[in-house]
Amino acid sequence: MRIVKSNVMLDEEYKNILVKEFATNYQGVDKIVNPADIVKVMMDVFRISDMAEEYVYLLAMTVKCKPISFFEISHGTCDGSLVGIREIMIRALLCGAVNIVIIHNHPSGSPTPSREDMCITERLKKASEIIGIHFCDHIIVARDGFFSFREAEMLEG
Repeated sequence: MRIVKSNVMLDEEYKNILVKEFATNYQGVDKIVNPADIVKVMMDVFRISDMAEEYVYLLAMTVKCKPISFFEISHGTCDGSLVGIREIMIRALLCGAVNIVIIHNHPSGSPTPSREDMCITERLKKASEIIGIHFCDHIIVARDGFFSFREAEMLEG
C-alpha cells in the first residue's frame, strides 16, 4: 500500500494548497479494512505510540476507503492537543476525501477517551455531516492498546 503524508501551505495569493511531504510503499497491511489496520500503519510509519506529546492525524480516504493521504493536524502537550474542525475539513476537501478518520495518541499509555475526546468526536461528526464527508472513526492509540469510537459504538452512521 502507498502511504502519502501531505500538508497544507499558502500559495503566493494566501490560498490553501495541498503539498505532498513524503510517500512510501508500506508492506505492513494490504488495505485498510478496520481500525487495527490504521493503528498498525500509525505505529509502523508514524511511530505514534512512542510520541511524548499528543499528535492528531487525519486519514483522508476515497469512497472505497483507499488512503489518499495522512495529515498531521496538531502537535500538543503531554496531555492535550488543539483540534481545529476547519483545519481538518480544509484538508479533507482539498484532497477530495469522501471518508475520514481522526487518529491521535495518548502518551499516558491508556487509550481511554477523555471528555474532550468525546466532545471533539461529536463536533467532527456534525461538521462532516454538513459538508457531506463520512466521518468513519476516531481512534486513540496508546502503548496499552487502542480505542475506536466506531467499534465501541459511540459513533453511529
